[in-house]
Amino acid sequence: MFVGGEFYEDTSWVTGTPAPPIEDALFLNGGRACLSVIMEYLCVNNFQRFLLPSYLCPSILDVLDRFSVKYTFYNVNKDFTIDLDDLLAKAVGNQVIYFINYFGFQHSTDTLSVLRHLQSNGKLLIEDNAQAGFPYNNIGDFCFNSMRKFCAVDGGYMTTRNFTSSYLTLPEDRENHRLPLIREYRHLLRSYLFHGRGSRTELERLFYKAEQHYEHDNVILGDAEEQSKIEHLDWPAIKAVRRSNYEYFLDKIIDFPGITPVYPALQSDNMPLGLPVYVSGFSCDRLIDLLAEDSISLTVHWDTLFTDPRTRNDPCVIDMARHILTLPIDQYTSKSQLNFVSDHLARIFSIQ
Repeated sequence: MFVGGEFYEDTSWVTGTPAPPIEDALFLNGGRACLSVIMEYLCVNNFQRFLLPSYLCPSILDVLDRFSVKYTFYNVNKDFTIDLDDLLAKAVGNQVIYFINYFGFQHSTDTLSVLRHLQSNGKLLIEDNAQAGFPYNNIGDFCFNSMRKFCAVDGGYMTTRNFTSSYLTLPEDRENHRLPLIREYRHLLRSYLFHGRGSRTELERLFYKAEQHYEHDNVILGDAEEQSKIEHLDWPAIKAVRRSNYEYFLDKIIDFPGITPVYPALQSDNMPLGLPVYVSGFSCDRLIDLLAEDSISLTVHWDTLFTDPRTRNDPCVIDMARHILTLPIDQYTSKSQLNFVSDHLARIFSIQ
């Protein structure tokens, strides 16, 4: 049995009634492309000072650095809430506030009220839903997501509250070197996992080559075939399975010593990315290795925080990143696979 890892080609969730999951949105190549279009607009209109959450994927900073803007960080607490006092103090000298709906969970009513207050006083909000998919009550002036976090398809949807898309600058179409590679990878991965065909070496070659192109080619426009695949998926059913898996798995691990869920309950209508937990009394790296021996793949969000010179100097951020893991609860994961993971976790923690 295998659990987790990258998504493979799958038609299980195709619906006969396709529809865009977000109305009135631009479909672009992915989260990085969405943020690049937003930054292009903001820089042209002289927005140069950005306030960012301390806990974030360093690839976000890669995009901002490309536009040579100035940014500073507000504090994010261990439970991924925003330190509102710090946010308000630092917002004074900045024009744009960037916030993340971590792991598919939205911020509290009090936090959203503070963000709306700042917005009403002239601050622009960028709402990052790369881990949240399609939240129902966006407040950002710009909002975007990343579909490859939720299915075996590339692309991202970007919406604006106060501007029409005609104000945004889209470049000429560029050749997407990644797509042929990642499509082949997702096709071969299914054969490898279910039928034992092919080689792990070839799969890794395809995957890492595709990732290099995604990071360096800066393709902006979304692919029509990828968009069609996304809009033919049954997203209400996918969300329901993710929510069901989250609650089921949470109940299995809630009392495990050494494992503390970040979010001990689902929100009323969110679609979780995964089930994030803090690990104590045991090395995360060692736990990942032990589970990998049984074909269980877990994710760290984000391990590059340890080494990136722009983020590695915040002790709180490093401590969070060293102890957090994301357990899989996606639509590719069955209840028997969740049992398999929980059994292995129980065994590992019982003999530590």
